[in-house]
Amino acid sequence: MTARPDPWTALLAAGTLLVGGLSLQPTLFAAPQAPAVTRAALPPVQVAADPAPVYPTTASVTPLISGRLNLNTASREQLEALPKVGPALAEKIIAGRPYRSLADLDRVKGVGPGTLNVLGPLVTF
Repeated sequence: MTARPDPWTALLAAGTLLVGGLSLQPTLFAAPQAPAVTRAALPPVQVAADPAPVYPTTASVTPLISGRLNLNTASREQLEALPKVGPALAEKIIAGRPYRSLADLDRVKGVGPGTLNVLGPLVTF
C-alpha cells in the first residue's frame, strides 16, 4: 500500500513555494527605475509688516541692536542678541555671508521657518 500524502501538508508546501516565489520576484525580474524629479515653485516668504522693535536705552545700558540689524555687517554679539540665535547659530550666520533675502538666510543650517518668522521683522540685508 502506498502512503497517501496529507492534503494539509501539500497545501502548506504549495503556500511556502508561492510565498518564496513572490518574495524572490523583485530580485529575479527587476526593472530599472529612474527616480522621478519634480520641481515645484516655493511660495514666497511672508514677512509681517510690523516695524522693528525699539529697545529702551538707559544711562548705563545701551542695547546691542536698535531698529533692524543688518546681517551682512552685524557682529557676533549683535547676532546673539537676536531671539532664537545662540553662539553656534551666530557663527553659522557669519560664515554664510553675504545675504540678500530671507531665502538666503533659510539656507543656513539651524534656521527654520519659526526662526525666519521671528527674525523677519528684526533684520535687514
